[in-house]
Amino acid sequence: DKLGPEIEKAIETATQVLVVLSPHTVNSPWVRREVQKALAVEQRRKADGYRVIPVLLPGITPGALGTWFDEEPVAEPIEIGPTGLSAALPRLLAALGERLPTDAKPFEEPDARPVAELFLTLNNPTVETVEGKRRARATATLVYEPADSGARSLVSQRRYSFTAPLGPIETADLRWYLESYHLWPVGVFQERAAGIEARLPAWGAELFKAALGEEEAREALSAWQNAQKAERRFSVQVDGDLPKGATEEARASAQEAANELLGLPWELLHDGDAWLFQGRDAVRIRRRLPNRKFQPARPSALPLRILALSPRPEKAGYFDHRSSAEPLTAAVESLGALARLTVLQPPTYVELEKALQTAAERDEPFDVVHFDGHGIYDRRQGLGGLCFEALGDRPDERPMDLVYADRLAGLFRRHRIPLVFLDACQTAVEAAPTASVAAKLLDEGVTSVVAMSHSVLVETARRFVKAFYAELVQGARVGGAMLAGQRELFADARRGKILGAGELKLQDWFVPVLYQEEQDPQLLT
Repeated sequence: DKLGPEIEKAIETATQVLVVLSPHTVNSPWVRREVQKALAVEQRRKADGYRVIPVLLPGITPGALGTWFDEEPVAEPIEIGPTGLSAALPRLLAALGERLPTDAKPFEEPDARPVAELFLTLNNPTVETVEGKRRARATATLVYEPADSGARSLVSQRRYSFTAPLGPIETADLRWYLESYHLWPVGVFQERAAGIEARLPAWGAELFKAALGEEEAREALSAWQNAQKAERRFSVQVDGDLPKGATEEARASAQEAANELLGLPWELLHDGDAWLFQGRDAVRIRRRLPNRKFQPARPSALPLRILALSPRPEKAGYFDHRSSAEPLTAAVESLGALARLTVLQPPTYVELEKALQTAAERDEPFDVVHFDGHGIYDRRQGLGGLCFEALGDRPDERPMDLVYADRLAGLFRRHRIPLVFLDACQTAVEAAPTASVAAKLLDEGVTSVVAMSHSVLVETARRFVKAFYAELVQGARVGGAMLAGQRELFADARRGKILGAGELKLQDWFVPVLYQEEQDPQLLT
């Protein structure tokens, strides 16, 4: 009797009720009363989704439900045994209108919120020595493009000078921290890393002040910061082209300066209170490059089709396949039917051409080409390229086939590939990024290129790739997917255990970078 009020209250306040029935409950008056109480509550709370669902143990058939129910309800049988409950769980959750934690989220219609953009253009880049420090400089113009296409744009009152606050010393510190510190993160190395981590907010604040802190930028910056009901985006574009007639020396100097400006860690932008990518009104940050051969977006639908290739040619320097290919495979598996991964074998340029053509003929074109390998810059050609494998004379031979960016760009343009993911060693940090693979692909019509500014750890790649693709299949813009990946990396700095050093913690959320032309598309609409 003492349990009566407690059970009655539980039935009243429950979201739904499962009634477990076995041969032992047939003659139980308590079970009969509990069922009657639950059915009475169901009548009152049907609008709330309240349901009474019988669960049948062995020995009870659906025909016996009349013992407890006036109308035979839908019931779920469960077998006794080690896998009985796990086998029935999906059906039970479906009956309750719930889902397994491991189930992929149902696809939601894309919510393309309007975007308020702050667009920084850096022209006439040069390299100068300022107070004994070598720095890249440029003439800056700031434009605020409101989310409302009918509203007036705001342009900085006058052009102003921009001087890069970070130079070779800071760049070398970042490279050591991101690419070498993890090899032995103890003692003096740990102390050096802690010092670099402590300076990250200051470097971001210095970059913010240099780019957006001038009086000429105040009006456009203020309007952008106060934008309502819109996503916010910051874009930086560096124009290193000089007018016709400029000397080769001047062109080389301008190109060098443009490279340094584009290579600044813009993802670290910090307004003095927080990094711009943080908070409810988080800012998407990208490097914007001109697209001189614009193509309209190719309509696409689920599943997201990804073509992955991981060439490891001889004499190109081996690095661990796990750094990108394994995280990508795991990420796609976690998405279930929402994404489809095809691995290119063998990873040659000829096979890439065939795979793209076959997909087009089947009317199942790829949405993403995910490259995991080496990328280099050839000064003689003035072009970046990717290192593919070529077929050798023997099965165990893997000669290198360097495919330049202009050739790749033409192929991707013909097949209207909207997104290229370059997890390519040296690709984003080569000597001439504006003439690199990313820039050339955008120049020829690819809308978005994701690259890594430095080599990344396996755990970093795993977390970023999983969050990035999960956001894409939900209908997010590419910039939104980048933001999701950055947040995932920032939320937990642990990157695995190092033998003899314990848990490695690393602030590397700013390593993934986004190159885009003007549009930031939703791949799935």
